[in-house]
Amino acid sequence: MVRAAGQWRLPGRDEWERSSVGTWRAWLASAGRPEHGIYGTVLTSGLIAAQDPKTDPLGEIVADVLVTVAVFWLAHGYAHAVARPLGPGGAMGSPRRGLRLAESAMVENWPLARASILPLAVMVLVRLAGASVDDAQDAALWTCVVLLTLWGLRAGQAAGLTGRRLVRYTSGSTLLGLVLVLLEIAIH
Repeated sequence: MVRAAGQWRLPGRDEWERSSVGTWRAWLASAGRPEHGIYGTVLTSGLIAAQDPKTDPLGEIVADVLVTVAVFWLAHGYAHAVARPLGPGGAMGSPRRGLRLAESAMVENWPLARASILPLAVMVLVRLAGASVDDAQDAALWTCVVLLTLWGLRAGQAAGLTGRRLVRYTSGSTLLGLVLVLLEIAIH
């Protein structure tokens, strides 16, 4: 929440992006509003957790996650593009305007897809270092837990939370990541 003109409101996109300090916060801030990154991280961790490392080779797991995340990114971009206000009388206007709306929506939703890059990179690097696919999957899931913690911290700070309220808010994001790890353990 941001206080402006004596009233509280949700921050705009530019305000989210200007709120970065430090390397990890700069990376998170460059990703736009945190909800897209949080959603992408939850989606990625759920997809990784659902894979069976005993029967699915690493390449198949990575491909499944990338394709599914790409479909979700396109679907969210499409939904945001068609939900935007149209021109007078409900007309789309020129085809160029329609393309600009679609491009804008895809860029705005890119953090959803981008959130999968680090966990998948960790999974591949851990496997290349000689670990089993199972251990590589676990490393990717723990990376998602850390990312959800950082996303929760970023969102809480952007909302103006401090002290215990910020810790509780951030802990909620961490807990969500831990639940996903527990689901992976229960599945396999």
